[in-house]
Amino acid sequence: MTALLLAATGCSTGSTGTPGAPGSAADTTVTDPGPVAVEYTTAVFASQFDRASSFVLPRERGVLKVLFAGMTSSSVRAQNLGIGSVHTKKSSGTVVLTGKMCSSGVTPKTATISPHKNEKCVENHSHDSSDPAFKVAVCRASGKWYVCFPKFDEAVGKGSASTSTSSAAPQPSPSR
Repeated sequence: MTALLLAATGCSTGSTGTPGAPGSAADTTVTDPGPVAVEYTTAVFASQFDRASSFVLPRERGVLKVLFAGMTSSSVRAQNLGIGSVHTKKSSGTVVLTGKMCSSGVTPKTATISPHKNEKCVENHSHDSSDPAFKVAVCRASGKWYVCFPKFDEAVGKGSASTSTSSAAPQPSPSR
C-alpha cells in the first residue's frame, strides 16, 4: 500500500484541511523538488489529503481520489521522513526519501485494540535506495515542482487508445 501511495498517488470524503487554515492547500508555498516530496508524503501519512493534493501536479490531482478512498489516520503513519537524494533532469525527476512508513488495516473508531497492533512498516536509511516505497516522482510545470504520476499518465493513455478503436462492418463489393 505504501508503494502504491507514492508511486501511483482529489481528495477523499474523509479528508482533513480547511481552506485558509494552516496546512491547507492554500498554504502550500514549497517549490523545490525535495521538500515538495517530503511535504506531500508527510501530509499523506498524516491523513491531510487536501494538503497532499496541493503538492500534486494540478492535472493529476484526480488520481488521488481513488488512492485516498477509505484511508484514515489509523491506517497509515510515518516517522522521521527526510530527503535522501534528489535526481532531476530538465522538468522531471525522482526524490528518494529516508525514514519509516507504516500501514495497517483500518481500525473502527469504536475499536478497543491499539490502531497500530498489526501494522507493517518499511524503513529506509539509504540516500540512494532503489526501494520504490521511498521514491517520489516529481515534475516541473510553470516554474514550480510537483509530485506527479508518470506511470499513471502512461497507463491512462494506453487504456484510452485501446478503448477508442472500432471496426466497421465490411461493405459489399459492387457487382457488375
